[in-house]
Amino acid sequence: MASAGRRAVRSACILLVLFHLSALISSTKVAEDGSFSYYEPPSHNIERRAVVSSTPAVVTSSQAPPPPPTTTTPIPPWADFPEFPDNKTFTEHDILQTSEDHHKYYNSTFLVDAKIAKEFWVNMDSRKDVQVNSMLSDSHRRAATVKLSFEFPFYGHYVRNVTVATGGFLYLGDYVHAWLTATQYIAPLMANFDPSVSNNSYVKYVDNGTAFTVQWENVHLKDRPEKGEFTFQVTLHKNGNIIFVYEQVPVKIEEIDDEKHPVKIGISDAYIVDKNIFFVRKKTIYEYHRVHFTKSDILNSTIIFLVALPTCSMLKDCTTCTGVNIGFECQWCPTIERCSDGVDRNRQEWLAKECHLQNVTKPTQCSPSERRMSPTVQPIYNLPTQEPAAETRQGEEEQSSGGYLAVAFAVLLSCVVLTFVVWAVYAYLNPHSPSGQFLIRYRPNQWQWRRGEARYMAATIHM
Repeated sequence: MASAGRRAVRSACILLVLFHLSALISSTKVAEDGSFSYYEPPSHNIERRAVVSSTPAVVTSSQAPPPPPTTTTPIPPWADFPEFPDNKTFTEHDILQTSEDHHKYYNSTFLVDAKIAKEFWVNMDSRKDVQVNSMLSDSHRRAATVKLSFEFPFYGHYVRNVTVATGGFLYLGDYVHAWLTATQYIAPLMANFDPSVSNNSYVKYVDNGTAFTVQWENVHLKDRPEKGEFTFQVTLHKNGNIIFVYEQVPVKIEEIDDEKHPVKIGISDAYIVDKNIFFVRKKTIYEYHRVHFTKSDILNSTIIFLVALPTCSMLKDCTTCTGVNIGFECQWCPTIERCSDGVDRNRQEWLAKECHLQNVTKPTQCSPSERRMSPTVQPIYNLPTQEPAAETRQGEEEQSSGGYLAVAFAVLLSCVVLTFVVWAVYAYLNPHSPSGQFLIRYRPNQWQWRRGEARYMAATIHM
C-alpha cells in the first residue's frame, strides 16, 4: 500500500511539472521563416471596461491640421508615395466637402473619389522593389514581421518592426502573442481573409525609405469566398501619417461576418503591465485609445487619411514639455527624463518611478540644466480641447519566458502539498499503520482555533 502511495505521489508531481512547463510555452508558434499564426479568442473571453467615453470634435474641412513636430528636417514626398493632400488638391479635383474628424492623437479625413484614389494608389506592378510574401499569399491566419528602413512614429512611439497579417491589418506591438487582433493594430480592413483560397491572391509590400506600403490583392473571405475579391492598401509615412486606399470592395463591410474573426477599420494602441501572479509573471494589455470608422461607408475608391498629431512622448526636454500646448497635459519626469501625460506605452515605468507623484508641470519648475528649448521642436500648436479617451482592458494575459526559478519553487510547493494530501488519505484508510495512529493522535478535532474573527476568502478585484 505504501509503494502504491509513493507511485501516486510521483505521478502527480510529474503531471504538475509537465503542466507548468507547458504553461511557459507561448501559444504563438513561430516558424523558421519568422512567420507565425495568430488567433482571436471568442468575444466572451475578452473583458472590456470603458472608463470615460469621448466624443470626437468635428473639424471643418477648411481647418488644416497642424503638422506634427519632427526631429529631422522634412523629407520631400516621393512621386509614387504622395503625402496628405491639402486644400489645393481638393480644389483641383472639385472636392468641395470632406469628412474630417479629430481623434486626439490623429486627424482623419474620409472621402470617396476615383481620381484621388488613383493618385494615392501605389502601383505595385510598375515597381521592381516590391516584395511578394509567398508564405502569407498562401496561408490563413498567418503573420510575418517586417523591419522598416525608417522609424515610424505610432502614437508618438517610434516603431521599427511591423507585423503583416493575412487578415488585412498590421500589428505594431512590442510583444508578439496570439491575440494580434485585440489592439495595437493598423487595420485598413481587418476580416477573416484567406489568401490560400485563390492562386491570384497576394500579400505584397514595398519600402522606399520614407514610406512603407502593404497591399492585400484579390483576397477572399474564408467562409464566404463567393462574395468576391478584395484589394486594398495601407501606407505608413515616416512622419507618422497613415493612408488607407480601397480599390475593390465587392460587398458592404457591414455584411461581413465577424463571428470567427473581428471586422475592424481603424487604428488602436495600448500599454502592457507586468504582474506576478502566484509566482508567475503575467502581462496584461490595456487599450488606451482607438480610432474606429463606420464600416458601411467603405466603398470602391475610398481614401482615409490619418494625420499624426504631436504627443507628449515626442518632446525631449523639460521646458518644451511643460510649455507646449498640444492638447495634452504634458508632464516632465526628472527621474527618467521623459515627457508624458501618464498614458502611453511606457505607463508601467511612469508609475514604477513614481512620476505620477513627482513631476514638473511648469517651465519655471525645470532645473537650470533642463531650461533649454530643443531646436528640433516645432512651434506651439493649439488644438481643440478633448475629453480623455476611452480606456479598455483586454483580458489577454500571456506568460513571459522569465521567472523559471519562481515556477520551480511553485512546482516544489505543489509536490509537497500533494504529498501531504496523499499521506493523509493513506493514513485515514489504514488506521492500524503508524501513519494512521499518528493521524488519530493528532486528528483535526483536537486542534484549537481562535473564534469570533471574520475570515475572508480570496476574490477577484476589478480595478
